[in-house]
Amino acid sequence: MRGWGAVALLAMTAPAWAHKLATHSTAEERRLAGIGSSSWIILERQVAQWSMVAFTEPVHEEITNRIYGCNGDCAGRDALDAPGPVLAGVRWNDDPPFRMTAKQARGMRCKTDQTIRFETQPLCWGSLFADANKGAAAGKRYGPGDAMLYRSHFGDLQFLHAMASRDGETAADTKAKLMGWMEFAWRTAQGEYNLDTRLKDSPIAPIQQAFGQSEWRVLDLYTQGASGGLRRYYQDVAFGSLLHALQDSYAAGHVEREEASGLRQCAIGADRVAAPGAILEFHAYNRQDHGRHAEADTRAAFLRRFEEKGNMVEVGRALLRARDEKRSWSEVQPFFDCVFALQAPDAPAGPGEFGRGQSAD
Repeated sequence: MRGWGAVALLAMTAPAWAHKLATHSTAEERRLAGIGSSSWIILERQVAQWSMVAFTEPVHEEITNRIYGCNGDCAGRDALDAPGPVLAGVRWNDDPPFRMTAKQARGMRCKTDQTIRFETQPLCWGSLFADANKGAAAGKRYGPGDAMLYRSHFGDLQFLHAMASRDGETAADTKAKLMGWMEFAWRTAQGEYNLDTRLKDSPIAPIQQAFGQSEWRVLDLYTQGASGGLRRYYQDVAFGSLLHALQDSYAAGHVEREEASGLRQCAIGADRVAAPGAILEFHAYNRQDHGRHAEADTRAAFLRRFEEKGNMVEVGRALLRARDEKRSWSEVQPFFDCVFALQAPDAPAGPGEFGRGQSAD
């Protein structure tokens, strides 16, 4: 389906996309990832960004730029304190590159001979997201064998967003998955895993559960379809993805935390920062009102949390220092355990106050 009819369909379906998709990639990122800039794809992106403006802001990018030292105007495309590959990794959780079979993508306007990302196939991406949303609402569970987009936003990989995979999942189970991802990403960022490392060979249980049936390598996970040099910086991509999951753990639509007291501290060696409030509940996305979820991901919401002790910028800067110091996972694991401290390990996941049909008051 080509022409203005396709663009119109994109505009009509875009507002239903709920997770905050970071569409504002830089020219450097597109060059490194080998993402084209034809007039048609630019038009599709512009329509998508215009359609989604009420639901999306480059909040993750601003937070990451602040972690890398920005203290002034840190929003928008002109704030580039963080390296391009790190920003690409921050965007990865929302828009991981993936491939599909023709059978999986049947009727979805996708070019299955090419890697799928929002920036490369916006219309396809929107169709897939809508289909995944519909299936999840009907009770479908997505996991190994399903397309990455289905799994990361509505299925077993929701820990990429610091969320539970389903209602009823205990906080302890979700934390274990999140910690497994942090370990994998940290070890990759520190060069313990290389581009040819197969995910099934990782001894980390959540990685085994999620990817043990595949032949995926680190290359396929983080840089699938990249042709412009991004693979040289795969360690930065992994670190950016880690920062994204950390940042999501502060978003009210993802996690309910206690208010931080400022007394408890999280430490990496001699480096100490105030701890964030303990986690009361991880939310599950499938039964949430997507518009209200998106409202909790806005810049205004971030700025309110930015004033609290143990905020995501303070914690992120501690992790950046630890990475620069080449600290091992065994050294940083207690820090992550502190940042994701649970007030009630048995607390079941649910939509929280963002459930469909619930009052916003």
